[in-house]
Amino acid sequence: MENKNAWYLIEQDGLHRAISNEDFSKLAPDSYVLHQVFATHREALNEMSRLIKLEIQDVKDEVNKMAPPKAN
Repeated sequence: MENKNAWYLIEQDGLHRAISNEDFSKLAPDSYVLHQVFATHREALNEMSRLIKLEIQDVKDEVNKMAPPKAN
């Protein structure tokens, strides 16, 4: 049974997106990675925000590894 009110958190072309069931049904099967299905748009957006924050922290950590040590 398909939930027509579901929201899908996907990754497509390197970007996270929260999309409706209607938009999800129009996607080509090999054009995205499905992360999770949510009951509400808000839940999907909250998880998308959390994933983006994790990616930002990973990039910060990598940049800090490459930066020269600070002189005191």
